[in-house]
Amino acid sequence: MLIDFFVNGIYKDEALLAVSGIFALFAGLLNGLIGTGGGVIMLLILYKIYKNDAGAAHAAVTAVTLPMTVLSAALYLYREPAIISAAFPLLPAAAAGGAAGAALLGRAKPKTVSLVFTVMTLAAGTVAVLR
Repeated sequence: MLIDFFVNGIYKDEALLAVSGIFALFAGLLNGLIGTGGGVIMLLILYKIYKNDAGAAHAAVTAVTLPMTVLSAALYLYREPAIISAAFPLLPAAAAGGAAGAALLGRAKPKTVSLVFTVMTLAAGTVAVLR
């Protein structure tokens, strides 16, 4: 049974799996609604799962957000095909930055990762409120 795989793996109990599923549903909803934020929501539960190991939590959040982002992007493009003309030229630089960030994640101290995340989140929130 699928639940046994998760319960015997990283999810030690069904309650944590259920709570994680609720967080994942909300993260997907937020990601689809505003195009961002799903990873932030997932970090809340992933920090609990990985016992506050920032490196592991951020790596896992990348894996979780990929399918959310791909699906959201596909739906956005379906509704508004012109978006691709603005996004396409940015893809190579974004991919290079993502690869560099993933490589640095393994070398960075967890406190540094958390600090960078906090500063970027605060900056993004401040810009959004001031608009």
